[in-house]
Amino acid sequence: MEGLIFGAFGRPIEGEYVSGDAYLIREIESGWLIALADGLGHGAAAAEASEKALSIIDTYAGAHGSEVDLRDVLKLCHAGLACTRGAVIGLCHLNLKDKVWSSLIVGNIILRVLSDRRLNPVPAGGIVGHKLPKTVYVAEWPYCEGDTLILHTDGVREDYSMDFLVTEWGLTVQQAAERIIEQYGAKTDDATVIIGR
Repeated sequence: MEGLIFGAFGRPIEGEYVSGDAYLIREIESGWLIALADGLGHGAAAAEASEKALSIIDTYAGAHGSEVDLRDVLKLCHAGLACTRGAVIGLCHLNLKDKVWSSLIVGNIILRVLSDRRLNPVPAGGIVGHKLPKTVYVAEWPYCEGDTLILHTDGVREDYSMDFLVTEWGLTVQQAAERIIEQYGAKTDDATVIIGR
């Protein structure tokens, strides 16, 4: 399928063997569905929440691949995570048929798209599984060939010099993801990044 090539990398906080972060990059009929979940806290209970969210998202994608409604995905995750400690979640859909990005973020997941202009969709506050805001905003903007997506958890330090690393064509997207965690990942938190370009 046309569109982006993806790379992703994550690691747990020092002293843990499992990360509370989890991600999904799924090719669907209309394009791509990308999800990043960060379970509250660290360790096995956080991993349980984030993995459960991704299982719900993956099941939804399998059943609704051509028609993705990010608000519906969020509602399913919110119901499904009620018995867990909860998670913050970033969802992004690239509809290649209509050449449109859409995103929905609850909590402190950071999304940037480097296009003909820098796009930083604003996340909603809340914890999926426990408390959602009354209104959740789905951001939409045109997809341009050459766009670069950066989606990461709060365990990755927000630093715009990262943009230059991500767009460095001497590195594969996977190499860039690994380098970002090495250079910008906090040792005091789980850290995960997804790059698409």
